[in-house]
Amino acid sequence: MNLEPLISEDFEREWSSFHVNRKPLGWMLRSDESLAWVRFHSLPDSKRYPENEAEEGIILSRAYSLGNTTLGMGASCWQIECRAKELNPPYWDAPVSGVKAITFADDEEKLWCAHVLETHWRQDTLDAILLAVADDKTGPTMWMARNTGKIFAPYDGGFDLLVSSPEEVEQLKAQFGEWLSDHPEGL
Repeated sequence: MNLEPLISEDFEREWSSFHVNRKPLGWMLRSDESLAWVRFHSLPDSKRYPENEAEEGIILSRAYSLGNTTLGMGASCWQIECRAKELNPPYWDAPVSGVKAITFADDEEKLWCAHVLETHWRQDTLDAILLAVADDKTGPTMWMARNTGKIFAPYDGGFDLLVSSPEEVEQLKAQFGEWLSDHPEGL
């Protein structure tokens, strides 16, 4: 039985139920003012890239803390990595079965390919991909909780979280306030 069409159908149905008419790119979602969004920096003092193992450890610690809080430990998720259409295939630390590619255009008509994988958010199992994102070695990557639609979208420099409500944003800011940006727009 070929599972790829089922993965595609399940993802597209679930994505649409939470994010209808939106594309799975963190920067596009972040700019949608109707969504509850907050950004946290991955390193102290807004440092963008890690220079040593200690800084990589900080990034992973923050990523798992924010991912666990947003998605839920062990949550069933969609892992989505987008690449410009001409840059196929995605970054994976090993060949992965069950990956389905979905093509779409962004607001500027640039073609993207979203590589979608059904997975679970588990502490200490995503180090390679999280560090690849932190080092800007992969395309835009995010995880969406299948039961809530909440999104954890790391990037080189931090983490964008798209959650259920402005109240949840305020709770996250209170809980992880020292990781927030000083920028007036939260960037």
